[in-house]
Amino acid sequence: MTEDIYIGLGSNLGDRAAAVFHATELLDARDDVNVARLSTLVESEAVDVVDQPDFVNAVALVRTELDPSGLLDRLFSIEAAMGRVRAGATPRGPRPIDLDILLWGGRVIASSGLQVPHPRMHERSFVLLPMVELAPLAVHPESGRTMQELLAADIAAHGPVEDRCRVLSRGSLDQGSGMHGPAMKEAK
Repeated sequence: MTEDIYIGLGSNLGDRAAAVFHATELLDARDDVNVARLSTLVESEAVDVVDQPDFVNAVALVRTELDPSGLLDRLFSIEAAMGRVRAGATPRGPRPIDLDILLWGGRVIASSGLQVPHPRMHERSFVLLPMVELAPLAVHPESGRTMQELLAADIAAHGPVEDRCRVLSRGSLDQGSGMHGPAMKEAK
């Protein structure tokens, strides 16, 4: 059985959009991982450690025969190849690329190096907005709420998404995708 796996991609150093696209290409370059769709690129301010450049984020729908630890190893190798250094770095600080497994079908995975669903995805409009674009009815396996419901809760708690996120590029690997979430202002 093939499960839908969603990977969060983010960058806030250098050419951020190019980094997201390059990471997507590297992820798709091997036969054991297929990137089926890439969401719209979304720009947002950093959270947690706020004294850093804004991020460009996206979500990719992937299919793979790798197990979760194998895919996580692949993500770490892509991050390293793109210049990310984890040892000694400020946690949640600036980085050329950040790759996270957000959802793996309906699974809950808890190991020392991996938590799925991503423990903060439901708090991040820059994750929820692309998730609603790709899979509005995907269910968060712990809360039982759809991505649409989680985004609506985020909007109710924090106000309009447009105040926190800017659309930079419409879904690049799925030409007919369009937006299925709230109306967004495009960057000029």
